[in-house]
Amino acid sequence: MVLIDRNAMSTSSLEVETFEFIERVSGAADTNEVYELLAQELGKFGFTNFLITEMPPPSFGLEPHMILNGWSEAWSKRYVDQDFYRFDPMAKHTRETIHPFYWDEIALSDNDGSEARRVMNEAADFGLKDGFSVPIFGAEGDQSCVTMGGEQSDRLPRAREAIQLMSIYAHDRARALRHAHLRNANSVEPKLTDREREVLTWVALGKTDWEIGEILKISKETSYAHVRNCCRKLDAVTRTQAVVRAMLLRQITL
Repeated sequence: MVLIDRNAMSTSSLEVETFEFIERVSGAADTNEVYELLAQELGKFGFTNFLITEMPPPSFGLEPHMILNGWSEAWSKRYVDQDFYRFDPMAKHTRETIHPFYWDEIALSDNDGSEARRVMNEAADFGLKDGFSVPIFGAEGDQSCVTMGGEQSDRLPRAREAIQLMSIYAHDRARALRHAHLRNANSVEPKLTDREREVLTWVALGKTDWEIGEILKISKETSYAHVRNCCRKLDAVTRTQAVVRAMLLRQITL
């Protein structure tokens, strides 16, 4: 009698499915296809909602930074209307770690306050009782994440690694497709404001948001906002790309 290791079978099958997903999502023609592919795969783990988004400072609204919104319409509206990003303890932890995590691995402390508990309680009311988040860092220090939730997740062996890998590839493809769409939709040469050009010039000189804030007598958050606006106007993924494109368009000079 031959004994079959069910966990080994699950792991092997999961690895195959993960690499098949990577191949499919890497060739996705648009963000709708990325959405469908990711929703299908995450559903196998019990996750019915997901979000691919940039991670701005907590004082910023999250909605303009969303790359692919797979949350339910009701929860998305509630989260944005109530400015839950400012208090979301899972978003806070995502900004502080490089490691993917299940939500129940992060214990709320007294310092998190009642608003943080409210976010989690209301998330559960909307069917997000169990979740998983994957922090993603760009080469220039910019941060995004893929976060997901559902009633109860199926934590198969090696699920953490598989979901992390799929999330990274889905994020990269969705972000690339979104920027391509914005570039095609906006054929007019972008025009930076005087303040944006000033901030971007300091970026080109190697200054951080905090240093720019000190130089221009503005907050670090305001400096960050100007840089992100420059990136959006110039269809740049990173600060370095924004600087290069601004120089090519003669929006800034050194």
